[in-house]
Amino acid sequence: MGSPSGIWTSVSGGMAQSQKVDTIAHNLANAGTAGFKKDTPVFKEYLTAAERPQAPNVDIPRNAIKDSEFYHTEGREHAIVNVDRIHTDHSQAALKMTNAPFDLAIDGPGYFAVHGQGGVIQYTRAGDFKVDAAGKLVTSDGFPVLGLTAEALAARAQQQAPGQAPPPAAAPGVPAPAEPAGARGPASLNPFTLGLVSPAGAPQPAPAAPGAAPAGPAPLLQELDLSPFLAQGRKINITAQGEVYAGPELVGNLAIAEFADPARLQKATATRFTNSDPANVPRMADASKVNQGFLEMSNVNAVSELVNLLKANRMFESNMRAIKSYSDMSAKEANEVGKL
Repeated sequence: MGSPSGIWTSVSGGMAQSQKVDTIAHNLANAGTAGFKKDTPVFKEYLTAAERPQAPNVDIPRNAIKDSEFYHTEGREHAIVNVDRIHTDHSQAALKMTNAPFDLAIDGPGYFAVHGQGGVIQYTRAGDFKVDAAGKLVTSDGFPVLGLTAEALAARAQQQAPGQAPPPAAAPGVPAPAEPAGARGPASLNPFTLGLVSPAGAPQPAPAAPGAAPAGPAPLLQELDLSPFLAQGRKINITAQGEVYAGPELVGNLAIAEFADPARLQKATATRFTNSDPANVPRMADASKVNQGFLEMSNVNAVSELVNLLKANRMFESNMRAIKSYSDMSAKEANEVGKL
């Protein structure tokens, strides 16, 4: 004698609600974390009846009568619930004024680029930055914030230039001038897909000599080193376009990425994301503004999450009661029915 088949429906439901409780608890724990985006589990029902061909609608039993011939459940007693995925809500949260010079908030769809663990480029909305002992601009947990190199800025300016005229055509019978070795069009200069980062304070590579083989693509992202300017007592100002000024001097430009579909990003930590989807190509921001002295808070609504937590707990308890009922039925089947 085995367990009733319906017990697995309750077991899967209890496991799903348990994961939902854990997810909501994680959201509530980060309700005060700057740049945190709340998660929601997405469930999918799996019906074993969908795997079988539909039986003819005949009510006359052919063999010994079973319960399923009195109550047509269409296989729903064999249904189970799977957690299909965890959906992250990337909607913008409220901005909080802090007046701290290295607190930055993005108004728009952009993400700050960060030199994450293992050299992987990661993205975050948490702008509670600081300057470390080496003078680099870093995240709250010590990962360098990235800026655009001069080559990347030149490519963006060329892409955004209105009414840019095409290159002049060669005269009839005259061959077109050869493109320099290693030259790339502006459209190919995407700093986020190239994935090369120049360390803080590293000099820009010198151009290759005429006729020499290209040395490979130059880094388009660099760590921001503010130590020379802070040592001089200069005030750091950051414009809405992400330009970093030390006094009147432009010393860098924040690398801000925008994605066609932020929902495809994967969480690496509570506030940092990675992009492993080749179709979700990031681009340099053109619809995002940086606010210095502000922080974007968490988009978790603590009240609604508490309500969801109560609902998930009740659903979990209901599944536990159903499991106990099935267990009692199995005990009676073994101890009482077997004696008849």
